[in-house]
Amino acid sequence: MLKHLTRIITAVLLAGAMSALPAKAADLQKILSAGTVRIGVPVDVPPFGSVDAKNEPVGLDVDMARKIAEALGVKLELQQITGANRVPYLVTDRLDIVIAAMGATPERALQIAFTSPYAALSIGVFGPDSIAVTSPAELKDETIAVARGTTQDLELTKAAPNAKILRFDDDATAAAAFTSGQAQLLATADVVAKDLMDKDPKVQLKPKFIMQFSPCYIGIQQGSPELLRWLDTYIHLGLLDGSLSALSQKWIGTSLPANFPPI
Repeated sequence: MLKHLTRIITAVLLAGAMSALPAKAADLQKILSAGTVRIGVPVDVPPFGSVDAKNEPVGLDVDMARKIAEALGVKLELQQITGANRVPYLVTDRLDIVIAAMGATPERALQIAFTSPYAALSIGVFGPDSIAVTSPAELKDETIAVARGTTQDLELTKAAPNAKILRFDDDATAAAAFTSGQAQLLATADVVAKDLMDKDPKVQLKPKFIMQFSPCYIGIQQGSPELLRWLDTYIHLGLLDGSLSALSQKWIGTSLPANFPPI
């Protein structure tokens, strides 16, 4: 009798304690039930986000947001954000998801959760198809233009200490040296190489080899495990079927490497 009474009291106390806990958001189920997902994207960070001639948002992150909403089967509520408000908008529940060329840091991870990387900026050596170089070891007589003291300068010097490197004060001057024929190759960021080709169709800056990647991550509210798992699954399948690499090629000009994300 005493044991039976003890079980009843324990069950009542446990039920009361559970009911006193704060209600936990259904995260993914909440989005599906609402039929809308709120995604923040940049419009001031081309090629990840900008506005076209019709003042419509375009870019890699904009495409990513649309594809995610389509895969979820819900309506997309697209919000324009900046680097300064992208984390606060998540923390204050103004957004469900942020896709904004964002790098993951321990400081940010104290406030929001990050998915697996879906894209990456990269620095490397770029040049025309006529130059058959695929690694630093294959550099011989080619002259490479680079901005002095930049990450690409440091990485190139480390990878190819005997290469013919022409150093300039900034990226613009290094790019001008390449386009004027002073250098046969250019060490720069992939977005810079693509921008130069977009502005002048005669310029050929194809990736010869990549020296460093800077992954980009999707941010969501903390305490949303279902949404986090769904987004990680979406990204994983996108890497397997090549769709994320194709998105990178479309907007950045370089495909994601076969071993992306790097371990």
